[in-house]
Amino acid sequence: MSKYETIIENLTHRDVTNIMGTRFFCIAVFYVTFTGACVSSKAITLPPEDTTPDGFSRFLLLSAATSACHVSEYGAAGDNRSDDTTAIQAAIDACCRKNPEDAVVVFESQRTYKVTSSIALASNTTILLGINTTIFSAVTPADPIRQNPRCPTLYWSQGPTAILCGSNLSNVAVLGVDETSSLIDGGGWPWYAAGLRNASMQGRGPRTFEVAWSSNVTLSRVGFHNSPAWTVHPTFCTGVVAEHIQIHNPRFTPNTDGFDPDSCTDVVLRDSVIDTGDDGISIKSGNSTEPGSSHIQCPARNIHIYRVTVLSRNFCVGSATYGGVYDLVMEDCAIGDDNGSSPWAIKYKSHQSYPGTMRNHTFRRLRVGNIQPNSYQQPRAGYFMSIELRYHALIPNRTCLSWDCPLFADVSFEDIVITGAARAGDINGFKGDLLQGLRFSNVSFVNTPALGWKCGYVNTSSFSAIDVRPPLACNEGPSANRI
Repeated sequence: MSKYETIIENLTHRDVTNIMGTRFFCIAVFYVTFTGACVSSKAITLPPEDTTPDGFSRFLLLSAATSACHVSEYGAAGDNRSDDTTAIQAAIDACCRKNPEDAVVVFESQRTYKVTSSIALASNTTILLGINTTIFSAVTPADPIRQNPRCPTLYWSQGPTAILCGSNLSNVAVLGVDETSSLIDGGGWPWYAAGLRNASMQGRGPRTFEVAWSSNVTLSRVGFHNSPAWTVHPTFCTGVVAEHIQIHNPRFTPNTDGFDPDSCTDVVLRDSVIDTGDDGISIKSGNSTEPGSSHIQCPARNIHIYRVTVLSRNFCVGSATYGGVYDLVMEDCAIGDDNGSSPWAIKYKSHQSYPGTMRNHTFRRLRVGNIQPNSYQQPRAGYFMSIELRYHALIPNRTCLSWDCPLFADVSFEDIVITGAARAGDINGFKGDLLQGLRFSNVSFVNTPALGWKCGYVNTSSFSAIDVRPPLACNEGPSANRI
C-alpha cells in the first residue's frame, strides 16, 4: 500500500473536520463592519512565525474530505488538449450545491487543465491544486472578448474577465501543494507578442486572479505564471491572505503587476516571491466610477507585508490613491538583487486628479539590491526611492489646489541596507502641500550611488534623517542639487 493510500485509509471524519474547521476559524478572526459602500475593520495582530500548513499533508486531508469533488468526475480531462472550462465550472457549481458550507474542488496531480474563458469562483469553496498541476489559460488576442457575468470588470469594462474571478464572495481559497508546481498559468505569450507589435495591446488580456466585494480570500502555496495583465488583483475586499505564493512574469512586458490589493482592508502577504515586468507589489485605492460599480473611493487599510522577495520590478503605493492608503507595514523583505534585477525599489506615485491620503506607513528591515536602469523596463530609472505625487504625463509640474492636494503623512524608513543605485532617490511634495512626518533611520548604501538625494517640499519640522548614508537633507521649497 502506498504512502498516499495508507494516509487516506487512516483518515477519520474528525481529522478532516478539524483541518477544515481550523482553516475557516483562522480566516474568520477578522472583525468586519460594512459601512455603506466601503468595508472597514479593526486592526489585527499577526503572528511573526510561519504557521502555513504543509502543502502535501493539507492536500491529502482536504482531497479526502466528504465535501471534496474531483473535477475529473465532471469531465475535466487535464490533458492540456481538451477544453476543460465547462467541466471545471460544473464541478465548482455542483460541489457548492452539495456542500454549501465547505466545498472542496480538487484538481488532480500531474495534469494540465486548459480553459478558454473565465472560471467563476464561489463562496465557502476551496480550489485545491495537486502537485505538478496547472490551470492553463488558452485565451488569446484572436479570441472574441468573453465576460463572465458572475465576475467583475472593474477598470476593464470592454475587456475579458479574469481567469479565476468572482464577486460578492466569502470564504474562498485557492490552495496548492507547492508554489513551484501547483500553478495557474495565464498563457500570456500571445498577449506579450501582440503588445510588442502594438503598445495599445499591453495589459489588455485577462487578469489571472481577480475577486471583488468579497471577504476572507486566501491564496496559499500556489504559483502564478505568465499573466497577460495584472496577476493578483483583489478589489474592495476584506481579509485577504496570500502566503507562500510565487508570481513569475517576463520582465520585459509592462502591465503585468504582481500583487495589487485595491481598496482592500486587512491584507497579509508573506513568505512569497515576485518577479515580473511591472510593479511587483502595488497598493491601490481605485476610483470605481466605472459603469456598473456601486462603490466610490474606498480606502486601502491595514496591510502587512513580510518575508517577501520582489526580484522585479519594485514596491509601490499608487498610482491610484483616490480613497487613501492607510496603515501599511512592510518588513523583513528584499527588493532586487545585486545583479540589477530591479530598476527601482520603493515608489510612491499618486494621480494628480483626486489624489487621496497616504498615511502611517512603515518600511523596516529591508535588504535592497543593486538598483540600476535597464533597457527593457526603465532606461531612465536606477533610483532606490521615488516619492513623486505628480503621476500624470498631461499635467507636468502642476501646483495642486487646496481641495485636491494629496496628503502624505507619517511615513518612516528604518534599518534598510541598499547594495547600490545609480541615484539615491527623488523625494518631492507640492508647493503648499508639504510631505509631513517623513522619517529615516539607519538607511545606508554599501556602495555610494553616483547621484545622491534630491528632496523638496517637505515639512522640515516633522522630518528626520538619522544615520543615513549618504546624508539626506530636505527643503521646504524646491529640492536642491543632489548631495
